[in-house]
Amino acid sequence: MYAYREILTLDDPNTLTLSQSLPLPKGRRVEVLVLDRAEEEDGRGALRDAIAQRGIGEDDVREAIAWARRA
Repeated sequence: MYAYREILTLDDPNTLTLSQSLPLPKGRRVEVLVLDRAEEEDGRGALRDAIAQRGIGEDDVREAIAWARRA
């Protein structure tokens, strides 16, 4: 089974344009799964903003993760 993943921004909700051609012959039946990632991305952005407002930097996060893995 061939699998291909690409994250796109829709310009037209009726058309998906991939950045590359698929290595499949014309006429091949494929299954397309569309996931709306807006809520996931908005949540991550809000979390990063909240962390930044508290003065916590990327290095602090890395150190906390390293500490937690040792514990």
